[in-house]
Amino acid sequence: MSQTVKLSDKLSGVVESVKNNLVIGRKEVVIKVFHIGVGTPSRKELVEGITNAFGTSNELVLIRRVDTVYGAGISKVIAEIYNDKETMRMFAPAHLIGRDRGQKVKKGGGKGAQQ
Repeated sequence: MSQTVKLSDKLSGVVESVKNNLVIGRKEVVIKVFHIGVGTPSRKELVEGITNAFGTSNELVLIRRVDTVYGAGISKVIAEIYNDKETMRMFAPAHLIGRDRGQKVKKGGGKGAQQ
């Protein structure tokens, strides 16, 4: 496919693949992001860029994974774009939804946990 997208002023990328998963109701996107001279982009920056590139809502984009090779300035981003919020809640892990929104998900367990 190799479609070039501008994610922000500092970031550009190449869409390596887009799979339309009709069973679940989402698009599975792989983007190679170029960020030469700057650090790995935050999940928030990536969500905003993917939202603009694909014409969807911030609430429907989930960053599944960001892989960066040390010193390369290139990251492979695996993202999912859901058709609606309900589908996203059913299939996406809650900790990833919160992570992309900048929320901390409180973990259970530990010494102070009630049994």
